[in-house]
Amino acid sequence: MPLSLKRQLLIWLLVPLLVIMPIAAVVQYRLTFIPAKLELDHQLGDFAIAIASFLKVDSGKIRFEMSPETEHLLRTDQTDTEFFLVLAPNGKVLAGDAKLNTSEEDIAVGELRYIDKRIDGRKMRMLIYGVTCGPNPCQVRIAETLLKRDKLHYQALIATLVLILLLGLSTAGVMLFAVRHALRPLQALRGQLADRSLDDLRPLDAPNITSEVQPLVTTLNQLFGRLNAASEAQKAFIADAAHQLRTPLTALQTESELALMEPHPESMHATLERLHYSASRSAKLANQLLTIARTDPSLQIAADFAPVNLKDIGAWAANEWSHHAVVAGIDLGFELASAILSGQAALLQELLSNLIHNAMEHAGKGAKVTVRTYGLADNSILEVEDDGPGIDEEERQKVLQRFFRGRHAKGNGSGLGLAIVNEIARIHSAKISLSSPEHDDGLLVRISFKRQENGNSFKPHS
Repeated sequence: MPLSLKRQLLIWLLVPLLVIMPIAAVVQYRLTFIPAKLELDHQLGDFAIAIASFLKVDSGKIRFEMSPETEHLLRTDQTDTEFFLVLAPNGKVLAGDAKLNTSEEDIAVGELRYIDKRIDGRKMRMLIYGVTCGPNPCQVRIAETLLKRDKLHYQALIATLVLILLLGLSTAGVMLFAVRHALRPLQALRGQLADRSLDDLRPLDAPNITSEVQPLVTTLNQLFGRLNAASEAQKAFIADAAHQLRTPLTALQTESELALMEPHPESMHATLERLHYSASRSAKLANQLLTIARTDPSLQIAADFAPVNLKDIGAWAANEWSHHAVVAGIDLGFELASAILSGQAALLQELLSNLIHNAMEHAGKGAKVTVRTYGLADNSILEVEDDGPGIDEEERQKVLQRFFRGRHAKGNGSGLGLAIVNEIARIHSAKISLSSPEHDDGLLVRISFKRQENGNSFKPHS
């Protein structure tokens, strides 16, 4: 699975940051610790120069004159232990701590040599300073323990780590915020596309999109425009074709029915019946295609909706379908209670007509079909139940598609009835479910609309 753009940006930004942070930590540590270490060495140098000032050369004799008070003052340090040693050119100890009298290379006058040395079992920082004592230099050696340096090392390390950590976290946070902010228009664009139905081909609204993504939005809008033009042409063709076919097919159906009623040779009866069957099926198909064209969701506007009572829709259906049910030998019953919703009465009439016709045709002669309307919680419910053969569970979603018929389907249907029901339900943001009745075989179609408590009910269209 490919990485999202957000993750790719964060990887390209954060991975280099993880590489840079250790390097920056090392640089910061050295910039902090090395100058401080040099300052400590400089203090040792000042100490050595101060000690050297007590060396006196008089008539070839070398003397070291320092009072005990001065020595105590120079040795005083709050953290480390201080040591010093003064050596004559011949290596004779003139004053100080003999433990510093280690074998070292000769040193020039004025030279300062710093070395790390282990003396008397302890690590020390020692300075050897060359002082003028006649023809050969004397040596002043200063040494101190490493407590200040170790403490400085620890403080510099902690300060560096804290600084780099704060800098890294704040930088990562800024990067994350910047990436989220930069991708917000894309997420809004994604939301627009995700919430759209297949029939919504309006141009994308992206006022705050970046210039890099604007060509993509423009291309998508151009594609939507071409698709919308093709879709409109297809819908117009279906509507025109269905409208043009409906009148001659209705006339052909009527004429074929009259021809069957008129006296005719017996040899022509089967032909006339087939002609009437084909004319009836074609007329029904034309009407269904015209209904599909009328129920295009992109043509439906919420402002056209009005309060409608499903009880009134059911009462209209009772008047419309009772005679057909008696002729077909169907027990058609109605259990109607008030259930108000916001919708289009004409489309709801078409929806219920298709449900009743579908139930009567597929349940067969002698079946029982019941229409119910009622309110339940926040929903207005319309149900059509029959005790026919029903629809297999794996086919229940497929029969909502156009031109699909179940394996147990009867009659001369074209597979558009339930597809029309599904389209009208979708226009009304309703949920449709197909299931088996609780106690009997057959099919229960339930459509749940969002309930509207207030408002006057509009009477169904005649």
